[in-house]
Amino acid sequence: MSKKKQPRATSAKRIPVHEEKARHCVRWLNISLGLGFLYALALTFVISLGLAMPDLKLPDLVQGIILLVWAIAKIGFAFSWVCLYQATGYVKWAIAALLLAASALMPYILTNPESQVFIVGIEALAVTGLSLSLFDLGRATRLDLGIPAGMIFLGVILQILQNQLMSFVGILFLAIGFYLSLKRLVTT
Repeated sequence: MSKKKQPRATSAKRIPVHEEKARHCVRWLNISLGLGFLYALALTFVISLGLAMPDLKLPDLVQGIILLVWAIAKIGFAFSWVCLYQATGYVKWAIAALLLAASALMPYILTNPESQVFIVGIEALAVTGLSLSLFDLGRATRLDLGIPAGMIFLGVILQILQNQLMSFVGILFLAIGFYLSLKRLVTT
């Protein structure tokens, strides 16, 4: 009368992945994670300089280059998630791609000061979508991307607080999340 130990059932659905197509998509995702990591490091440096020297004003060119790198990274993320959507049919990845593409383009389209709240909101939704999509990708590939995705999500939350110190910690969390995601995706 001994009971055999049943494998534990998970409530999460398994996402079907076409391996060959997904590998190509993950390469683009790795490049975007690398650009996101560079953006987060540069922004961490800029914010730490601002905290140490409040009167320091960085040239507009430097700020523009940092924002351009982040926009290119978000376009790369969007491309990666569209590619993964095509490989899997998982609709959440397509939605995340739309949000990321919109957040990459909005700052260049909506330039009036009144639209900044909208731009920040789309940015927060896009990076949250990126975080959740990384979590789902980890589940689909059986990689542990939960901690990196959580770090990215916490980074978004801390940046919304509009405090320079919390923004610094949030960007630091983004950098760690991007680095850990990149490390786990590259080593497989």
